[in-house]
Amino acid sequence: MEVRLFRNWWLMTLKGLLAFGFGLIVIIMHYPLIKSSLALSFGLLVIISGIMIITGSFLHKKINPRWVWWLIEGIIDIIIGAFFVFAPTVAKAFFLYFLAIWAFALGIIQIITAMKMISYLDRWWTLLLMGVLSIIFALVFFLNPLYTLFRMSFIVGISCIAFGIILILNSRILRNIYLQ
Repeated sequence: MEVRLFRNWWLMTLKGLLAFGFGLIVIIMHYPLIKSSLALSFGLLVIISGIMIITGSFLHKKINPRWVWWLIEGIIDIIIGAFFVFAPTVAKAFFLYFLAIWAFALGIIQIITAMKMISYLDRWWTLLLMGVLSIIFALVFFLNPLYTLFRMSFIVGISCIAFGIILILNSRILRNIYLQ
């Protein structure tokens, strides 16, 4: 893998900080957020994430032959985020299932990425761990949706905080590889 791909490590840091901050807000504002705007807030987070992924795809276009996949992922994130922002009533009905599918897909992608990063990252296992946790999170949503709905803000908040921490840790690793 081209080490120059790591030059925009700060985008991963920013995404991690956003996820961490969103998780804190969801936990702190537990009841009012569920009652009013969890889907809207989630939609905005996904749109911002999509913009950052698209930015990364164009910044790495010359050195990453897979930049188109990043672009597609970013576009999908923006479309899904827009759905949650502009149709929140409809989105709330599908929120749990969407989160479960998204977490499952993210978990698979993270596990595959972890396996490919073994020779580049000393802490590749953090991506593997996050992938496994994402899949467990998805299974809990699918297998017990009523329990999950009751504790949704706490589960979403903790998951976003964990995801944010892992992104921040991995971005620091990428930064160190890039600076070597």
